[in-house]
Amino acid sequence: MSLREQAAADVATILEDVDDFGWPVTVTAPGGSPTVLVGFTNDVAAVIDPDTGIEVTGRKASVVLRIASLTSAGLGLPKGIQDATSAPWLVSWTDVDGTVWTFKVTDAHPDLTVGIVVCHLEGYQS
Repeated sequence: MSLREQAAADVATILEDVDDFGWPVTVTAPGGSPTVLVGFTNDVAAVIDPDTGIEVTGRKASVVLRIASLTSAGLGLPKGIQDATSAPWLVSWTDVDGTVWTFKVTDAHPDLTVGIVVCHLEGYQS
């Protein structure tokens, strides 16, 4: 097994093991049905401005999913839908306090080296 293949296998274990870092995530493609996958979620309320080093108020949410899992579920790669009249890709999860949060994908960045996609998210209400 090459180092790259080992890295991809390690990523699969890290992202999708719910006993470690993996977290159940519901992904809904535009016009599709909700599908539960396991990935890594991130939702923080304070962000450091990289130019000034000062903490700024804001919300930054993202999810990392394996491309193979998305493909196996028949979803393909998520992407940001800029047209406000079109249905967006949606991602939701329940936080550690039991609150369900729903987001829309604003942009997605695939990493084909290890087979993941990082989706940047913003809050969404239907």
